Amino acid sequence: MERLKELEKIRRGQLKELIEGKETFVLYVRSEKDAAKIREIFDVDIVFPELARTFGERIPFFWCDIDEVEELSELKVYFAPVVLFFKGGELIRRLEGIKSWAEYNRGLEELLC
Repeated sequence: MERLKELEKIRRGQLKELIEGKETFVLYVRSEKDAAKIREIFDVDIVFPELARTFGERIPFFWCDIDEVEELSELKVYFAPVVLFFKGGELIRRLEGIKSWAEYNRGLEELLC
């Protein structure tokens, strides 16, 4: 969680603004209340800031708590952790749970093409 504080946290209504603005970005959805019992949240908390350090100059990276962003239900995001890849405001890839670095790279390459 400490490393995430370096990244921008989505505020209420901001996800809708990014989608309607046809933005390209990556969003990590976590759950503070479930972090102690879902080990994968801790794992993605480590990986996601590293992805942002590697690709953050080319793509914006955000994070949010699943219980604080209402728009997630419209995207059928009902549990955490999940990393969402948006290109031009469209959700193009969803990685649920912890994945390999290669899988995250494939999603990021899709955004950059």
